[in-house]
Order: sequence, then C-alpha cells, then structure tokens
Amino acid sequence: MAKKPRRMRSTSVDQPQLTAEQQFQQEYAYVIKDLRQIFILAGIMFVVLITLNLILQS
Repeated sequence: MAKKPRRMRSTSVDQPQLTAEQQFQQEYAYVIKDLRQIFILAGIMFVVLITLNLILQS
C-alpha cells in the first residue's frame, strides 16, 4: 500500500510575512536599547571627565 503524502502546514495564513527589515528590527531590538544605554553612559562619563579636569586645574 502506498504512503499518503504529508500535508504541509501553511504558515502564511497564520502569520503575515515580514519583510527583511521588519525581521531585522525584531531580532535586534535589544541591540538598539543596549547601544543607547552605552552612549548615555559614555556621555555622562565624558562630562564627568571634563568637569574633573576643570576643577583640578584650579
């Protein structure tokens, strides 16, 4: 007796297809958040260094 062919599930009906840009944004959203935190911290540290430089030169 021959095997019945398997039915493939259609994922396009359940979930809309995302563009490459949308997939990229979903997968790497945490990177943007982390980079923002790093830049804020670097900015604060830069301001502290400049302030300390001005205070200690006097």
